[in-house]
Amino acid sequence: MVCCSPGGNQLFVEHDYSYEGHFKDYKSFNFLECEFIDSTLLCSDIQDAIRHQMEARGYRVSNRAPNLLVSYNIFRSDLRFRGYQQPIIKDWVVREDDDATYKRVDYNLDEGTLMISLIDAESYQVIWKGYASKMMRNANFKNNYFKGIVRSIFDQYPLMATNSDNTGYGR
Repeated sequence: MVCCSPGGNQLFVEHDYSYEGHFKDYKSFNFLECEFIDSTLLCSDIQDAIRHQMEARGYRVSNRAPNLLVSYNIFRSDLRFRGYQQPIIKDWVVREDDDATYKRVDYNLDEGTLMISLIDAESYQVIWKGYASKMMRNANFKNNYFKGIVRSIFDQYPLMATNSDNTGYGR
């Protein structure tokens, strides 16, 4: 999936997920520590944008035993990254097809790639990863810039949290 950005630069946005994820069971989250030692403002902007996207999907922040841990990082140099071509996550969650396979895709991602990982708090396995590359090439970089980037990444995660009354994806 590719999303357009002003000035003709293309923002590359993609995701992949683990077939080991229990997506129907997750309802709360919290953040791992920010790794950007030199910019707490950057951490705050990204974390606020992620929190907004998670809460919009019905997840609640929990300091006690969250189901998901959220990690994010901006890579300071170009990187080769192995992603996967998979069934649409929403379709897979409905069917939980045990025969689904991963088709490896190698990406060359640019300096400044933002990667957001959702980690199952019990198993500590990454169950979903979304990433956006070419975002630092936008000349309009300013406050609130990350809101749009994070939204573009979370557009790849259409799942909603389990409702306490079990009317969502809950079992």
